[in-house]
Amino acid sequence: MYASFRTRSCVNARMDRKPPFAIAHTLLSLLSLVLCLSVACVTRHEAAVRCPDIEMSVVADTQTDSTKTATLNDTSTVVMSRTPLVATGDITGATASQTGGEWFLNFTVTDDAAKRVHEFSKQHVGRKLALLVDGKVYGTPRIAGAIVGNGYRIGGLDRADAERAAAAISNGCRR
Repeated sequence: MYASFRTRSCVNARMDRKPPFAIAHTLLSLLSLVLCLSVACVTRHEAAVRCPDIEMSVVADTQTDSTKTATLNDTSTVVMSRTPLVATGDITGATASQTGGEWFLNFTVTDDAAKRVHEFSKQHVGRKLALLVDGKVYGTPRIAGAIVGNGYRIGGLDRADAERAAAAISNGCRR
């Protein structure tokens, strides 16, 4: 009975084995795949988009040791706090959008950064904030009331700059 089962069985231990050259071919294929993926990762990392420097800082009344200046509209300067309320490292995501012909960088921040902005804005209604991308001021909105939430937007960018910043942030860029 055992012999008849063995002859009718679909599985034959010797016929199921792969020849040695097939095993070697499979191993070489896996090795070339790993090498190819490694090269692609290095190339992708080297070609990464530069991380933009984004800040939301308090506009100061006068120049002191704890303030700095930044250019507004390529003609005038703004004095602001050296320590921003929000910096690139606080940003968790970003998108670029267009509204009425103007391009915006929309970004979300961590809960801690949103809390800092909320607490500051609640106590400083009437003051101005400076919104900077790569050292250039794109706006100085006046605080009308406590700022709630963790989503903000910076307008006045051209399409390329808005999309570049959003792509860099969305692809994991952090400072």
